Amino acid sequence: MAFGWVAAFVAMVQSGMLGAEGSPPGQWIAPEVSEFSEWSVACDNARECTALSVSRDYLVRVWQTDPGDYATPKLWVTRRAGPDARARVIVDTTVWGEAGAGEPPASLHVYTPCDGDCTGRAYRLLPLQPGRYELAPADVAGFLAESVQTDRAATRFADGRMHGIITTAGMTASLRFIDEVQQRRGTVTAFFAKGPRPARSVPPAPPLPRVAVVRGETTALETPIAFAPGILAARAQLCPEAPITGRDPLQVRYRLDSGQFLLGVGCSPEGQPPRRLWLIETPGHGFAPFALPRPEQGRLAEVPILPNSSFDPASGLLTAFSGEHCGWRRRWAWTGRAFAMVDAVEMPSCYGIPQSQWLQTYRAIPG
Repeated sequence: MAFGWVAAFVAMVQSGMLGAEGSPPGQWIAPEVSEFSEWSVACDNARECTALSVSRDYLVRVWQTDPGDYATPKLWVTRRAGPDARARVIVDTTVWGEAGAGEPPASLHVYTPCDGDCTGRAYRLLPLQPGRYELAPADVAGFLAESVQTDRAATRFADGRMHGIITTAGMTASLRFIDEVQQRRGTVTAFFAKGPRPARSVPPAPPLPRVAVVRGETTALETPIAFAPGILAARAQLCPEAPITGRDPLQVRYRLDSGQFLLGVGCSPEGQPPRRLWLIETPGHGFAPFALPRPEQGRLAEVPILPNSSFDPASGLLTAFSGEHCGWRRRWAWTGRAFAMVDAVEMPSCYGIPQSQWLQTYRAIPG
């Protein structure tokens, strides 16, 4: 390896041109997710947006006042970009993505605190999948308009019995955020900031980038790659706290269809969660680190040191995540010349939401 690569990389880190994911799992604050009171909202690069009735403030309130609320339903509002995209409202009764047994809710109501039971009109819920129910499209506008009067909603069974209470504190602000991102304010399509401009004035969704993915296959470790001179130099400067003697249990090597190799070596202090340093080996040119881009809203590219990371040679995707119950997950692909981000999801709140439902902040089309 040309050792200048390592020195240049270290200089880029020190200058602030590259970032690093150094926060402990579960403590990382998702920068692409906005929180308004007890709701969270995020939009991806195609301006597709999702709002959710969960935030870190909500979790604090629940655990300080009534931990039983942990099992209450969640409310999701989703909308794609473009003039013709309609909003969808979904009631989610799952915990960790699993639907419990029992009678499903049949209607969604606005709930106004008072002496007695003060629920508004019944809005119909349609079965979507186990544990998830969609508000009838014709009822969406009415429910959202009535919701501005209070900060809670309720679900009921078909016979009128109460099913659950859902927080709507922060929902209006979250939906106004979506209006701004999708440039709906002042148009007839806006959630709340409606105006006279026609639907056709809302811009369409931007096209998703396409990524040429280089796939590969697992290669046997013929020699302890972690001790190759170029890798030793990279680990010494980029992973100074990682042990460089003894067997490295994290080392992996893949032969790529481009004729190059992808290598992963341990980059964690002893006793700490596993992190890998990822390098590209080009025959005849040695080893080199390549930055991992963060295109969401112009975030800094990252040093190729990732927690809980692995490579799937069949799909060609390098995946890393921080935190099991909340945090982020990102995926990149090697194009033959550089890494490109394929997708990113985030969830700042640890609240029984599986990774498959985390808020999307970026996506591309791998090919």
